[in-house]
Amino acid sequence: YMYFFKYQERRMCVDATAETPFKGRLLNHSVLRPNLRPKVLDFGHFICVGLFALRDIEPGEELLYDYGDRSS
Repeated sequence: YMYFFKYQERRMCVDATAETPFKGRLLNHSVLRPNLRPKVLDFGHFICVGLFALRDIEPGEELLYDYGDRSS
């Protein structure tokens, strides 16, 4: 549930362990066949991570993205 990333030379983390109305915590990891890509969005007063489709996604298809963390 943790998404680690670097933005403007700062290491950041999105912690999605809490149950919320946002469903990003239910998305799964795939290095080989992701259909979403994360992108950092800077709105000035806050930073968030959006997930964008890499291709058309079929109804019922599992949503996958690369969590990015390669540490053990």
